[in-house]
Amino acid sequence: MRHFTKLFIVIIAMVFTSSYVDAQDFKISGTILDSETREPLIGATIIEKGTTNGTVTDLDGNYQLMVSGSEAVLVFTYVGYKSKEIRVNNQSVINTSLDIDFSELEEVVVVGYGSVRKSDLTGAVASVKGEDLLKVPNASPVQALQGKVSGLQVLSPSGDPGATPVVRLRGVTTLNNNNPLFVVDGVIIEKGVSDNSGSGTPLDFLNANDIESVEVLKDASATAIFGSRGSNGVIIITTKRGVQGAPRINFSAELGWQRVANKIDLMNGQEFGQYVNDIDLTEPGPYNVDQLPTTDWQDEIYNDYAPIQSYSFSFGGANEKVDYYFGLGYFGQEGILPKSGLERITTKINTNYEIAKNLDIGLSLSVALKEKQNSPGVVNTALRAWPIDAPYTTDPVTGEQIFAEVQGGGNALAAIEYTNNVNKSIESVGNVFAQYAFLDGFSVKSSLQFSLGMSKNKSFTPEYFVAPLQQNETSDISQEYNDNSFILWENTISYVKEIGIHRFNTVAGYTTQRVKSEFLSGSAQNLLRDGESFWYIDASDGDPLLQDVSNNASHSAIQSYLFRFNYSLMDKYLFTATYRRDGSSKFGPNNRYGVFPSLALGWNLSEEAFFPDVSFLGNMKLRASWGIVGNDKISYDAQFPQIDQDFGAVFGQNEQYVSGAAYATGGNPNLKWEETVQFDVGLNFDMFSGRLVSEMDYYVKTTNDILVNLEPIGYSGLGAFQQIVYNVASVENKGFEFSLNWQDDIGNFNYKLGFLGSTVKNTVLELGQDIGVDSLIVAGDLGNGQQVSRTAVGQPIGFFYGYDAIGVFQTQQQVDATPHLFGQTVGDLIYRDANEDGILDGDDRIMLGNSIPGLVYGFNTEVGYKGFRVGLDFQGQTGVDIYNGKQAVRFSLLNYETRFLDHWTPSNPSNENFRAVSGGTNYTPSNYFIEDGSYLRLRTVTLSYSFQQAVLNSVGAQSLKVYVRGTNLFTKTQFSGYSPDLGASSALDGVIDKGVYPITKVYSVGLNLTF
Repeated sequence: MRHFTKLFIVIIAMVFTSSYVDAQDFKISGTILDSETREPLIGATIIEKGTTNGTVTDLDGNYQLMVSGSEAVLVFTYVGYKSKEIRVNNQSVINTSLDIDFSELEEVVVVGYGSVRKSDLTGAVASVKGEDLLKVPNASPVQALQGKVSGLQVLSPSGDPGATPVVRLRGVTTLNNNNPLFVVDGVIIEKGVSDNSGSGTPLDFLNANDIESVEVLKDASATAIFGSRGSNGVIIITTKRGVQGAPRINFSAELGWQRVANKIDLMNGQEFGQYVNDIDLTEPGPYNVDQLPTTDWQDEIYNDYAPIQSYSFSFGGANEKVDYYFGLGYFGQEGILPKSGLERITTKINTNYEIAKNLDIGLSLSVALKEKQNSPGVVNTALRAWPIDAPYTTDPVTGEQIFAEVQGGGNALAAIEYTNNVNKSIESVGNVFAQYAFLDGFSVKSSLQFSLGMSKNKSFTPEYFVAPLQQNETSDISQEYNDNSFILWENTISYVKEIGIHRFNTVAGYTTQRVKSEFLSGSAQNLLRDGESFWYIDASDGDPLLQDVSNNASHSAIQSYLFRFNYSLMDKYLFTATYRRDGSSKFGPNNRYGVFPSLALGWNLSEEAFFPDVSFLGNMKLRASWGIVGNDKISYDAQFPQIDQDFGAVFGQNEQYVSGAAYATGGNPNLKWEETVQFDVGLNFDMFSGRLVSEMDYYVKTTNDILVNLEPIGYSGLGAFQQIVYNVASVENKGFEFSLNWQDDIGNFNYKLGFLGSTVKNTVLELGQDIGVDSLIVAGDLGNGQQVSRTAVGQPIGFFYGYDAIGVFQTQQQVDATPHLFGQTVGDLIYRDANEDGILDGDDRIMLGNSIPGLVYGFNTEVGYKGFRVGLDFQGQTGVDIYNGKQAVRFSLLNYETRFLDHWTPSNPSNENFRAVSGGTNYTPSNYFIEDGSYLRLRTVTLSYSFQQAVLNSVGAQSLKVYVRGTNLFTKTQFSGYSPDLGASSALDGVIDKGVYPITKVYSVGLNLTF
């Protein structure tokens, strides 16, 4: 990869320097001012027309430029001002002023298939600047959105480098895939580009330094234009493009060091020995506690100060005919677990060229090369390992140090040593388009969008022996190949026109897409050698009984028609209507097409004559919207009955094995679209000359005909435990969102304050009652046969279900007088007889909590003085429960968390923690293992310094910023796991901590340099 990076840098340097091969022999100088205030314009661009030769003004508005001759034409531009052209005509000093362009000052918001003025916006849309995404060192820019947008929740199911974040926008909408739709420069991204499972990180092919802005579309008015893919919300990413003026070169670098943010409190050797003695086991024990050693298995497996680094280089520019942008980035993260690192190289190309009058062609292309090491799942191994066992011992024969047998979870260091698992991928996401403007306000656009991904995974495990329960009798190799393609052809016609007091913004179009994926895997055992050059299937001994191959594929297609009409009357009254018709191959001919309309109204109250004319009130807008969006995120073959070929039998006198097939499961040819109906009412306003800006929304979102797997009624004849997909469920989410932002300048001092939050209440309204199928979904598997989550009518999705523990039995008389489970005795948990029938059984299990937070919030502050700036970002959640599965699963004698030190004994009659046991009824699912997942986290703190223009002029730079940063430095929570911001890929499971890869705190330094 290093050679690849060097090659790109050399090519970039050659291209850039070649653009400056111009004759420059005439010196011009001058000053550029604001035409009204006569203040100097800092950073205004002066470019020689028809060339890339240019410069920018300094802090006093002054400039100097060598041009090709006295007949050259200078183009003066500045953001928010009208451009001006002046011919040199032998002048050596050219002073000028620029007029404000009020149409340019109107903020524009990117929405689906176009953009609108923010003042004309009727939907609930939040914007995040690209620079805000650079505050969190991570492979995926999605992680940086955490705490930045009200209603958006970004969770981390794992701290593994490159791990997929769980993203939820306005609650849990469906029982299926709840991920929002991502759109990058017009390209729709529904899953990881090189991932077949649909769980891959959707934006890990992007370098955050290449992103200009992010728009989050929340309500149906904003998302309906995306039809069947907009039910979970839409996140639109716009990348950087070249701007008018001299070419700009940017280089940024950041180097950081990672540590485990929070260790789990486990028993040491002496504490574990005493606990085992209290269990009163004959094997092992009893221990002489004072003589026991201690091994801290977390210290053994986690690296301290593992490096994380990123480097980015870009250049871009534009003139009257063409704009261009090129970015190159490297991201490397060495995991705190050995053999879990990630390396990625990204490239970004954006260009637009006017090939004829009113005819543009363009390209947006992203390419990423990734290599990810996959460490074994040793976190739980370390948490369960006995702390009295050492990781190494001495071989009695050779005298060499070897891995020792470790009771409990096994030897985690041995598992790491013998695991060799690497995934390599290449991903390409692009958009090629042509656009033609005609008549007055009309334009047509045709674009071919694609995302192509290929990945290969290789896993090798040598023959080894550590212990009878930790060994591999023969070496084995497995290889997997994924090939994914997404092709979308879009054709649109738009009309944007302002006629007196009327303003129109309309788009209509036709799109068609095809998605294909293929998976191929093979495995073998007993390789000839252990060396990496033999890690191939053909290097095995060729025994067909020890070889396996698998190959499958999937495909789907969507055809769509779309229309949106935006209208503004006198800048006061706003109207938006959207219509989309989607046809999906995932549904049969009877229900193939779905229609998704929306309507929205807006009222700019501040434009009315009756609006109070007071100095502290600014703009105010009232919004209301209604619409329907859809969801088809199910398997293509759910509509068909399926045959299982993994059957066979032995026949005949020669006892030959004959392969066969049998009925597997039923299909449902009458499947149809999920439909999410959403109502939203919102208020936008600003006060005190725009220093205070606020946005508030209340929404009700109901998803009907949810596609869900359920067991059919018995007389269907499909067999026991068979499941079919039905349109039978309905779920409601409703909540309130708000954001408040204040900023002000006081001389050389400036500051910003921001606060946002969102509430959500999730309720299942229907679940199969009308057709007689099972109206209860059981999920949340702990891995030991116990399931702790339920989904049922009247409750939130994936709520926790079990016994209500209300204390500890203190005497045998109390046991005898209280309903209890078989085998319970003194020192065990007391479970409440919830139905008060005098018998403790499964009917006494109740709802114990849920992992959908009641409030998600974030706040930030930023203070600057001259070149110095300090910024802090906080985020958190309240009203959320987490099931501590790592404490609850006991299949043998394992190590314990320190919570169990204060356990019940005759001399310590605890009424909270049960007696010392290694299993049994105390580990039955109950609220004993449910913890409060509320937290407040200091997400980032950054101290930066931007050098003054005088220093920059001496090195020919436009800007230079250096900074130090801390990430995840502080978390206030009562949760005992590594991190409370856990997420579940399936909402049906709820959030269960089974022992995840820890979240890290990061200390980093960096710089950003622009020429």
